[in-house]
Amino acid sequence: MGWLFKTIANRSHASRSAPTSDSVDKLFRESEIEAEYAIGWVRIAVGLALLASGLVVWSGTAELTDEYSLSQVRFTAQFTVGTFLALGIVSLLLVIRRWFRPWMAFVLVTGDAAILGYSLFLGLEGLGLGGNWIAAIPTIWLVPLGLAVGALRYRPLVQVWATIVTMIALVGVVCALGFRSFLNGFGIAEVPSDLEANIGRLFSLPAYLMRAVMLMLIGLTTALAMLRSRRLLMRAVNETTRRANLARFLPAEIAPLAGESDISTWRQGRRQQAAILFVDIRGFTAYAEGVDPARLSIFISSFRRRVTHAAEAFGGVVDKFIGDGALLVFGVPDPQSDDCTRAIACAQELLELMDQWNAKRGFDPPIRVGIGIHTGEVYCGLVGDDKRIEFTVLGDVVNVAAKIEQATKRFNTALLASETVVMRSGQLRTWREVGREPLAGRGEHLAIFTCSGTKLRD
Repeated sequence: MGWLFKTIANRSHASRSAPTSDSVDKLFRESEIEAEYAIGWVRIAVGLALLASGLVVWSGTAELTDEYSLSQVRFTAQFTVGTFLALGIVSLLLVIRRWFRPWMAFVLVTGDAAILGYSLFLGLEGLGLGGNWIAAIPTIWLVPLGLAVGALRYRPLVQVWATIVTMIALVGVVCALGFRSFLNGFGIAEVPSDLEANIGRLFSLPAYLMRAVMLMLIGLTTALAMLRSRRLLMRAVNETTRRANLARFLPAEIAPLAGESDISTWRQGRRQQAAILFVDIRGFTAYAEGVDPARLSIFISSFRRRVTHAAEAFGGVVDKFIGDGALLVFGVPDPQSDDCTRAIACAQELLELMDQWNAKRGFDPPIRVGIGIHTGEVYCGLVGDDKRIEFTVLGDVVNVAAKIEQATKRFNTALLASETVVMRSGQLRTWREVGREPLAGRGEHLAIFTCSGTKLRD
C-alpha cells in the first residue's frame, strides 16, 4: 500500500508543479466541485432507493423475525436512509454555498464508510447474526457502488483513502460481532451436515479474505484509473493551452508546426530561400499627431487587416507588424518556385486595397504606402521561451528588403523590387530599372526595379 501512496503522491505533486496556467488550475477546481455536487445527489438517491427497497424488506422480514428483531431492522433502515440523505444534503450545501474545500472530500468519504459500517452492524445485530454473515446483508452492495461513484472525481488520493476507510469499517463490523455458527435462529430443525459445511466455507475467514482483496483491488484500480485520466486530461489541457499561447504570438501558418515533434528543429532555426516584403505607411507620424487615440487604433487595425488579407490571398506569412509597417515572408515553412511571383502579386493586391480604402473613407491626404521586395537565403526559426515565443527571419536579405522599401521615397514610387525578384518572377518585360542601390560593406550595387505605371500615391 505504501508504494501506491508514494506513487500517487509523487505524480500528484508533479502535476501540481508542472507549468500550468491559472485557467488550467481553475478548470480542475471546477471539475472537482462539479464531481462533489454529483456525488451529493448520488448519496440522496441512495438514501431514497434504500427507503423504497426497505418497504419490501420490512414486509419480508416480518414473517421471519420476532417483533424486537423487526424493530431493529426498521431502525437500521431508517438510520441508513436518514444519514445518507443528510450527508448528501450537507455535501450539496457545501458546494452550492461555495464553502466546499478540497480537504472536505476526505471527510465526506469517511462519513460514507462510517454510515455503511454502522448500518451493517445494526442490521446483523438486529437479526442476531455474527460478523461472518456480513456478505448476506443487502447494504454490502453499497461498497462497490461507493467506489464506482468515487471515480467521478479526478482525485486518486481521495479514492485510496475511501478504499482504506471502507475496509476498516467492514473489518470493524466483523470483529465487533465475531464469527458465529451458521443457520442458528432460523427455525431450521435439521440441516444436512454437508450443506452446513459448504455454507460454512462460503462465510469463513479465507473466503472473506478473498472478498476483501477483491474489494481492495476494485478501489485501487479505480484510483489508478483516475490518476491516469487526470494525467491525460492535464496533458491535453496543457497542450491545448500551449498551442493557444503559440497561436497568440506566432503566425497562423507557423503555430501548427511548433506543436509537432520537430519543434526542436524550429528552435534551432534553419537557412532557406524566401522572398521578403516590407510595407510601410508614408507620412504616418504627421497623420497620427492629429488623430485621437480611439480613431488611431481603428485606423491601425484596419490597415493591418488589409495587410493580412493580402498576405493570406497569396500564401504569405505576416512575420510581424512594426508600428505602421509590416514584414511579410513568402516561402515559409517550405520555399516554392513561385515565391517571388506571389510576393509581387501580394504587393499589387495591397496597393489596390489601399486605393479602395482611400475611395471608401475619403482620406485627405490619401493614405500612401511604400513596398520593397527582395529574395535570397534567410535564417528562420523560433526564438524565446514558452511564455513569449516568436517566429523570426534574419539575414542580409531582410535588411536589403527594408532598404528597398525606404528607397520608394527617393524614387517616388509605391513598389520597388530587386532584380533577382523580377527575374525569378518572369515579369521582366513589365518592370523597368530605376536605379542601383549600394550594398553596405560589399562595394557592389543592387539593381532595383519598379512595375511600369506604378507611382507613389500623392
